Amino acid sequence: MKVGKLTRTYEVIAPVKPLPKTAPVIVSLAGLRATVASEITRDQFTPYAAAGMAEIVYPVGLGESWNAIGCCGYASAHKVDDLGFMKALVAKLDPGHTRHIFLVGYSNGARLAYRVACTTPGLFNAYGMVKGGPMVDCAVSKPTSIIQVASLDDPEVSYSQPGKGREPLPVTTVVGRLHKALKCGAPASVIHPGNMYAWTTWTNCASGNRLALAVWKDGKHSFPRPPASVPGAAPVMWSFFTKRGLAPLP
Repeated sequence: MKVGKLTRTYEVIAPVKPLPKTAPVIVSLAGLRATVASEITRDQFTPYAAAGMAEIVYPVGLGESWNAIGCCGYASAHKVDDLGFMKALVAKLDPGHTRHIFLVGYSNGARLAYRVACTTPGLFNAYGMVKGGPMVDCAVSKPTSIIQVASLDDPEVSYSQPGKGREPLPVTTVVGRLHKALKCGAPASVIHPGNMYAWTTWTNCASGNRLALAVWKDGKHSFPRPPASVPGAAPVMWSFFTKRGLAPLP
């Protein structure tokens, strides 16, 4: 597809049989220097397509990077319009926006996902930010639903200590600001499945939106998945997006 003067590409993984109209679309943004093939292995969303439960879409970043405006790699250096790509992609995948579309980003992909949530939050129905945070000038100010995924020992995205790692803000500060901006109340639930440190969910945010923070005890900067991380991030985000109970990958 054409976005400005550039030709952009994406890969779609969908079941052979037509999906029901209620089945969501998950758009997954890879991390820096990651191919679509490596992200498919890493994020583990494709079992939902194989089970006839969702369509999974992998946009291809130029130079295996995303321009979150201020970061990262080739896309940032060349001022690639990745925000325009996301808008055009949603229009292509679902004209009229009749289906639920969720955006997941890992690391550099999470930074772009935050940029989308800061500028056009209504473009997607909910967002999953994995091991990445917003740039300093990116503040979510309008109602939307977000789940932030983190690890206590991530050396690149500090959980609670300012000035550590590569992100400008620690996860606890980011989520605290989201809690205020989204006008959320007290947590609806705090659970500790598997080897997770805590999974906190707020379901009483403004305009019926939700906020969640899913934290693993370890895992450093990797995408949480078994056997090191149980449950993996994929079923946790699927539960958040679909408002269903936590279940193993299909």
